[in-house]
Amino acid sequence: MPALKKRTKAKRKKDKSSPAKKSKSKKIAKSSCPHCKGGAQTYRYLKGMYKFDVDLAHETVRDGRDPVELDRDDVDYCLDGCRIHEQHLDHVDTKYPGILAHCWYPLPDGTIAHGHALIDGNHRAARCRRDGIPYYAYLLTEEESRAVTLRSPDIEKILANVRPDTTQASTDES
Repeated sequence: MPALKKRTKAKRKKDKSSPAKKSKSKKIAKSSCPHCKGGAQTYRYLKGMYKFDVDLAHETVRDGRDPVELDRDDVDYCLDGCRIHEQHLDHVDTKYPGILAHCWYPLPDGTIAHGHALIDGNHRAARCRRDGIPYYAYLLTEEESRAVTLRSPDIEKILANVRPDTTQASTDES
């Protein structure tokens, strides 16, 4: 993802240049929100082709690394193909950064597309976008990303055959 910026300790200020969008969904209490339930977390990506262990990703990013700020265009791209439950947005706490994982996808021409997927924090990203505030996420390394990937299109086989000249960068992370 282009233009990642390190998060500073300063408080985030509301961005006055992008007005907040009004939610069309009916507001519901957090106690009755079906999306606020606890339990084990996984994230499915590209209609279930990929599955990530979000709990393991959370454990991994507790190592003291700094989150990075995502550009507005990157947040928009992450959210474009994602299901967002508008009634849940007011229940999420934007002080917690999301998590980005590397993913690889074989293209028809035999090359491998390499991009990132926002595997945790899509609703926080949507709230930040709605409220006009910056959004931050932790970036997993390639090795960490492989460790939290539960399902993918034969990722080990793909990565074993990757040559530096056949990998192309991609920003596909819906």
